[in-house]
Amino acid sequence: MTAEKKLTLTIFTDPMMGLSYESEPFFRKLETHFQQQIQFRYVMSGLVRNVYDFVDPEDLKVSQEYALEKYMLQLAAIYKSEENITGMPINMTDFQLFTTEFNSSIPLNLAYKAAQLADSNKADHFLYRLRFATVAECRPTTRLKEILAVVADTGINVNEFLKHYQDGSAQAALDDDFNLRQSLDVRGLPAYLFEYDGKQVMINGVIGYEQFYNIIKNLSDGKVSAHQPEVSTNSIRDLINLHPLISSIEIKDAFSLRDLSAVKALIQPLLDSDEISIKPVHNGWFIQQKK
Repeated sequence: MTAEKKLTLTIFTDPMMGLSYESEPFFRKLETHFQQQIQFRYVMSGLVRNVYDFVDPEDLKVSQEYALEKYMLQLAAIYKSEENITGMPINMTDFQLFTTEFNSSIPLNLAYKAAQLADSNKADHFLYRLRFATVAECRPTTRLKEILAVVADTGINVNEFLKHYQDGSAQAALDDDFNLRQSLDVRGLPAYLFEYDGKQVMINGVIGYEQFYNIIKNLSDGKVSAHQPEVSTNSIRDLINLHPLISSIEIKDAFSLRDLSAVKALIQPLLDSDEISIKPVHNGWFIQQKK
């Protein structure tokens, strides 16, 4: 008996991207509704190679500091506007992601590749936590100190991570990602490559669940099909086992619940049994699995 073919969804992104952070509820719904039929893959795409590529040239005539200060206000406003996509909470309080010294998102991209090499099973969780730290907690994750804190929180061996981060192996893997992006002529981010049974479709920009659903249905001729998941304590436990840090909005969408009060009712048995805790953030809350 042959195994069912899976659809591969390759996501071209950057850990700093608010658009990808806001798309997490779509991914959770794909996971729960398509149950093991989709393989997710992340390709680092270096959104901000150098922040000074984005500043106003006229502001640069004043000074680098002035130009960056003005751009950071614009960037914070862009982040906040993205909160409207799914409502995933975004915090821009004391936003200091970029400075004259830390002027690139490449360290975050490199960190994901190092995490893959250090512990492939935890790498995607690390990517989620790194994005959470950047967007929901507004931490300056371009600094190695902040990255290492996320490594430790994820349960990845810090020394193993640092070895790959610093010895060139993560850089080589990152170069492979950049080369793949270039070979496919991916220009805007996020971008999605859908592959099934020798066929592929490339989509640029943010898309919602219904668009994902239709693309998957058409590409697979209906062979990859969605089903409403069971809503139970066990099903929510299974999802949290896969995603030890997850937002209330992701859970709502994953199980097609009516509102966040339904999420609270669903997770209450896990709170009562001390399996999870509530992690409040600016304008929202997440669920964290207890170790």
